[in-house]
Amino acid sequence: MNSTEKCKVSLPANEDCITYKSQFVGLDDKPHDTKCLLCDTKFVLPDNEKDFLTHLFKEHRLVIGDVWNIASLKSYVHYWGVKLKEEPLVKYCTTLLMNCTPDGKPSENEKYFLLSDCISEDKVLRDEIHKAKLEWVLSEQARERTDTGFKRGCIFCRMEFSGLRITYVKHLAQKHNLYLGKPDNLVFIDEFLDKIQTTIENLICIFCEKLFKDRTALKEHMRKKLHKRINPTNTEYDKFYVNNYLEPGKSWKHRQSNCNENNEVEDQNSENEDEDTWSDWNDEGIGILCLFCSYSDKHFHQVLIHMKTEHNFDFKIASKDLTFYQKVKVVNYVRRQIHLQTCVFCETKVENILQHMKEENHFKIPPQKTWDQPVYYFPMSENESFLYNLDTSSTSDEESDIENPTELVYEKPKE
Repeated sequence: MNSTEKCKVSLPANEDCITYKSQFVGLDDKPHDTKCLLCDTKFVLPDNEKDFLTHLFKEHRLVIGDVWNIASLKSYVHYWGVKLKEEPLVKYCTTLLMNCTPDGKPSENEKYFLLSDCISEDKVLRDEIHKAKLEWVLSEQARERTDTGFKRGCIFCRMEFSGLRITYVKHLAQKHNLYLGKPDNLVFIDEFLDKIQTTIENLICIFCEKLFKDRTALKEHMRKKLHKRINPTNTEYDKFYVNNYLEPGKSWKHRQSNCNENNEVEDQNSENEDEDTWSDWNDEGIGILCLFCSYSDKHFHQVLIHMKTEHNFDFKIASKDLTFYQKVKVVNYVRRQIHLQTCVFCETKVENILQHMKEENHFKIPPQKTWDQPVYYFPMSENESFLYNLDTSSTSDEESDIENPTELVYEKPKE
């Protein structure tokens, strides 16, 4: 490991400049010409990773084991490229005998090589690259947190921002209900925002990536389908979240696979959606479930009547002063509490939750601070038909630009 890369981290003008030093070349994910380990052929990594690995196999009969666990393939290739100029493959690789050539033709005892962390030097290398990559990411995040030179106009309204990036991120969440995640988990924010803005300007939904005919259609789709969020299965966004760098080869989705099991495929109704009418939003074939019990009906007004007569809860009156997205949060909050057998109003956990709420007259919405949190933007189920029927007459993001920026109060969302 005899080469050094300097990653400069610029701080505000009144502070000294910090230089992050690493012994590895190419820790960032920027495309760069990278020479093959064993010849002079160059590949743009990480963009052409598949072509590069195919070249190694067909031309050199070399396979890199668990390549997805390598934090920076460019750094890994550079290191072994230097080492293998001086030593033969057999010194660092496991030799395998197979009965076919690289193009699949039968042939006995064909020799192949496996470069993997079975070799102690390779394992140490992978661990050190991962550590260096994480340190570099954290240094970039630290720069972004303190840099006051940020300037950007809002994607949705006419507000202009300058100063800290966190102010802009909170504005998107609080005023436009676009929740990118916990601010402390974000990194490479400028690139992240560029990607989101470009996607929206191209009339593409950032969650399902469906193309729409105009901005109004896109806006209504993202609001109705609750698609103002990042799709957890879209790996293109992984680089913008610090927790994806914590374990080699494991993003946060792998560590929370049980929680995300039902979110791996977008619901079929969304995929078959008609751009002009979005008829599936009010599809009478979809049962609408009561917020408190197992009663369901295909007609929304019947469900409202049921809740009023059986649970003494008038949803229309209870939510009459709420905006569309506040209603969404209330519904998702109630769903979660009932699922956890916890009282909606007093948050007491009891075995017979409905009996408790009836006896205590707790079929009512609690104070706003209890449910008005970013986590309740997201439903427990992708097929939450109750949400499809909410009244959308309330003012929403782009329908009213913010006229008095000085009235904005930025508070850290309660997690």
